Amino acid sequence: MTSPVGAAAVTAVPGALPAVPLPAAAPLPAASDVAFERFVRLVRRQLGVPVALVSLVTVDEQLFPGAAGLPEPWATTRRTPLSHSFCQHVVTSREPLVVEDAREHPLVRDNLAIPDLNVIAYAGMPLVDVDGRVIGSLCAIDGQPRRWSDEDLAVLVDLADACSSELQLRAMRERAGQAAALAAEQWRRTEQLLEERSSVAETLQRAMLTHLPESDHLEVAARYLAAHARDQVGGDWYDAFLTPDGATVVAIGDTSGHDISAAADMGQLRTLLRGYAVDRDEPPSRTMRRLDQAMATLSIQTLATVVLARIEQDAEDAARGLRRLRWTNAGHPAPVLLHADGSVEVLRTPPELLVGVDPDCRRTDHVVPLPPGSTLLLHSDGLIEQRATRRSIDAGTALLVERLTGQAHLPLEALIDRVLDALPDGREDDVVVLAVRMHPEGGPRPV
Repeated sequence: MTSPVGAAAVTAVPGALPAVPLPAAAPLPAASDVAFERFVRLVRRQLGVPVALVSLVTVDEQLFPGAAGLPEPWATTRRTPLSHSFCQHVVTSREPLVVEDAREHPLVRDNLAIPDLNVIAYAGMPLVDVDGRVIGSLCAIDGQPRRWSDEDLAVLVDLADACSSELQLRAMRERAGQAAALAAEQWRRTEQLLEERSSVAETLQRAMLTHLPESDHLEVAARYLAAHARDQVGGDWYDAFLTPDGATVVAIGDTSGHDISAAADMGQLRTLLRGYAVDRDEPPSRTMRRLDQAMATLSIQTLATVVLARIEQDAEDAARGLRRLRWTNAGHPAPVLLHADGSVEVLRTPPELLVGVDPDCRRTDHVVPLPPGSTLLLHSDGLIEQRATRRSIDAGTALLVERLTGQAHLPLEALIDRVLDALPDGREDDVVVLAVRMHPEGGPRPV
């Protein structure tokens, strides 16, 4: 929130911004909270006011997890109806509200807080939640007219920013806990499968395979080949699903290690990433950053390479018969694009850190058009790197490009077969291939 320069800069003007709906529910109960009580004590001490409140506003009342100086019964109930609320105007306007004499202010002069709570002078600063919504106010109240100084308002702004940070931190912890619970439930279901199957490795891998989405204009196919080495459990995985906003999300990853622990880590990361990617319409880089931060918060001690991508189409793209690939790459082999004319493009980007290294690392989005007839191929390093034969990733990528060039006419499953036919016997790593083909708008799907 921008710090005010003076009282005039923060006095709310009715109609200055479009009103926004009040929140349906408060993030905290109407009960004393130690952290928010500290904020109201600071407000009283620094501004020399008899009443200070941390007020969270809902559609029909305001709640006070922090309150000092309220008369009874409000001090005990810690809530008032909106008929007694100045703070509701801070929420609906998303702006500070500064009132020198409420009895003369056109916005609040009929508010019942004046006769019932002796609210004459009021200064309230917005409290912002983790999603950027204004949900309440940190306010100072006096029972007599008062001209609020620039210093008063600057102090109140700083305290409101700190109070907002506390609210946001709690919300992030709660969401992290929910993500952890989701991952734990996914692992519980996997453990149940383990009890029913004789092969731990085979069962873990099968549990993590995704049911591929069906779309009128996209064809999606995938293949997973386990390593030939006995008792090896890979951390490779893929994912593909449709989002509420109409995008298709595809992902591929490789968790470090080749044991049960690696498979468990892979399950957690896949579940977290899927939950975050479907949670909101946002660029892949932002979703990947949330995964970085969740791994640090949940103490997931592993490293992984990941490509996360969204296949999107806005109105302009639709008019041109195109889609767009928007992706971010955390240290994984580059995606490959097979054009309709048979040419092949390796979508190389500047290298970025694996997930699990730095929760605050920078993530970048990249965008390319996806014309009709083009095919996107994501793969794990097991497809292109052969340690036993000392074949490098660059040499393996060149061989993959050679196998794909001129093959745009092949059905998608046949194209994947051609790619996998080049693999040697006795491979030491798992191989994952995920392919997406773009069909013309309104055109027939291939049989």
